[in-house]
Amino acid sequence: MNRLIKMMGVVLFILFLSLYLSKYNNDYYENRRVLTEEAMERFEKDMKNGKKINASNYLPKEKNYNNKVSKLGMESSKFIEKFFSKSLRFMMKYLDSIQSTAN
Repeated sequence: MNRLIKMMGVVLFILFLSLYLSKYNNDYYENRRVLTEEAMERFEKDMKNGKKINASNYLPKEKNYNNKVSKLGMESSKFIEKFFSKSLRFMMKYLDSIQSTAN
C-alpha cells in the first residue's frame, strides 16, 4: 500500500511539472498571432485596392495532427481521467463511510 502511494505521488509530481513547464512553451500562439497580423495587413491592402474579399483567404490554414501517436495520447488521457475520477469517488465514499461510522 505504501509503495502504491509513493508511485501515485511520483506520477502526480511528474504530471504537475509537465503542465507547469508547458505554460512557458507558447511559441505556437505567437506564430499564430504573427500570421493573423500578416493576414490583417493583406486584408487592408486588398480593401484599398478594391479586390473581392473572401474570408477564407485571410484565415490561417490549420494543420491536421491526427496520427497514431496523438490518438494513443488522447486514449491514454481519457483512461487516466476515468481512473482518477473513479479512484477519487471511491476515496470520497470510503472517507464518508469512515466518518459516518465514527459518529
